[in-house]
Amino acid sequence: MIAHRFACSNGLSTRFARVGPSLALGFACALSLAVALGFACLPHAAAFAVTSEDDLVLGTSIAERGTPLEQAPDLDASFAALMDEDGTLWFGRGAADQAQIASLTKIMTALVAVEHLDAAATIEVTPTAASIGESSAGLVEGDTMTFDDALKAVLTASGNDAAAAVAQAAGARLLEEQGASGDAQACEAAFVEAMNAKARDLDLANSLFTNPHGLDFDAFAQGQHSCAQDVAAMLRAAMQHDLIRANIGYAQVDIVVQRGGVPTALTLTNTDALLGSYEGTCAAKTGYTLAAGPCSASAVNRGDGHEYYAVVLGSSSKPQRFADAEALYDWVFAHRAALEDEAEARPEERESAPPQVDEETYQLVNATSSTKTEIAGAEASYPVVAKVAHGDWTDRTVEATVADPYAAVTVAAGSERIEQEVAFADVHGDVRRGDVVGRMTFRQGGTVLWEADLVAVRDAAAPAWWEALGVGVQRFFANLTGAPTVAASSVEALGAMKVS
Repeated sequence: MIAHRFACSNGLSTRFARVGPSLALGFACALSLAVALGFACLPHAAAFAVTSEDDLVLGTSIAERGTPLEQAPDLDASFAALMDEDGTLWFGRGAADQAQIASLTKIMTALVAVEHLDAAATIEVTPTAASIGESSAGLVEGDTMTFDDALKAVLTASGNDAAAAVAQAAGARLLEEQGASGDAQACEAAFVEAMNAKARDLDLANSLFTNPHGLDFDAFAQGQHSCAQDVAAMLRAAMQHDLIRANIGYAQVDIVVQRGGVPTALTLTNTDALLGSYEGTCAAKTGYTLAAGPCSASAVNRGDGHEYYAVVLGSSSKPQRFADAEALYDWVFAHRAALEDEAEARPEERESAPPQVDEETYQLVNATSSTKTEIAGAEASYPVVAKVAHGDWTDRTVEATVADPYAAVTVAAGSERIEQEVAFADVHGDVRRGDVVGRMTFRQGGTVLWEADLVAVRDAAAPAWWEALGVGVQRFFANLTGAPTVAASSVEALGAMKVS
C-alpha cells in the first residue's frame, strides 16, 4: 500500500436545521360568518409570530432578565440573530445552534472570493458550474464575465451556477499561489478549503462548508451547516469589503456576459422583500431548501452610526422570513437606548467571555463530494474520500468511502493536530461495491484515534481481453514517451474538522 499523510486543520461538522412551525386555520361549516371574518382579518405576520422566554437579549435569557414578553421581538424563525457593527449580539434565538443555511452560504463565497479576485478578473462558466441546477443566474457553459458582474449574479440572483464559477476561478488562483493546478473540481475543492479556513479566522465555531452554493440534498448532502450567529458574523465581515457592499443591495440589476463572443445582457432579480420597502436596508440575501426552510440575512443602516445584521433561519414561509427580520430591526430601534441604559446601570449583566472549553470534538470523515449508494446494507449519501487507481487500466480509478462516515473523536482542547493517513491497495481484477481498496487512519501524536477500511463505492470491471490488448498498446507507447501507465490515486478527504 502507498501511504499519504497530511496534517488536518480545524473545522466543524454536521447537523440540520429544524423548520419553523406553520399554523393552519380550519373553518367548520357550522361557524358563523362573523367568526370566519374575524379570523380572516388577523394580520398575516402576527398569525405566526411567537416569543420565547429562552430568547437571549445581550446574552441573557428573557426569563432571567424578567423582561415582559410583549417587549421582546415577535418572530417565527426557529433560529435568529441580530448583531451590530461592533459584533455585539443584541438578540439570539438558538443563535449558536447548528442549522442548514441554504444559499446564505454564498455570503462566505463572496467573502473568500474578494480576497483572491479583483473586480475586473474574468470568470468563465465551466460545464460543472452550468449544470448544478436549482437557483440559477441563467448562465450557460462558456459564458464569461467580470468578477464584478459575477458577484451580482451570486448575491442578487443567488445563482448556484455563478457561485460555482466564482469558486472555481478563485480556487484556480489559490492553486497557482501554491504552485499547483487542477480541473474545475480540484479548484472548487481548494476554494471550499479556503472557506473553512476563513471560518476559523472569524471564529465561526459552528460552521462547516462543503460547497460554495449551499445545496444540502442528494449529492450535496455532505454535512454542510452553520448557525444564525455565524451567518451574522459572516455578513458583518463581508460588508467591510467595498466590492461586496456595492453588489449585495440590488433589488434588480443587469449584467453583461460574453456568450459565443456576443455581449448578452441578463436581468437579475433579488427575492428579498426588504429592499426598497424597509428603511435603511443595504444588504439582502435569501435562501431556501427543504432542510433549511425559508431563510434570510440582511443589513440595515439608517445613518445613525449603527449598522445591524439580522439573520433568520427556518421561518414558516418565505414572506414570514421578511416579517421576522423586520421584527428584529423594529425591536432594536425601539429598545436599544433603554437596553444601553440598563447595561450601564447593571454592568454585572453584561455578556461575559465564554467559559474555557476543556475538550474538543472532531468529525473525522469530511469530503467535498458524495454519492448515493449502499454500503454494508445501509443506503445513504457517502462522502468520496479517495480515488484509488485500478491497476488493470491506464486511466481509471475506483471511488472509495468508509462504512461509518459520521465517526467522531473527542480530544483535549489545544492538543496536537489530528493527522489523516490514507493507504491505497494495489487494485486489480473485478471490483465489487464494498470491496476493500485501502485504509484510512487518524492519529494524534502517533496514537491511532480511529481507522477504517476504504471500500469501493460501486462496481468496477476489469478490462475484457480485447480491452486488455488496447491497454497493452497504450502502455507500450506510454513507456516510450514516459507517460503514466496507470491512473494516479488521490485523497479527496478534507481531514478532521472540529464540531465543538
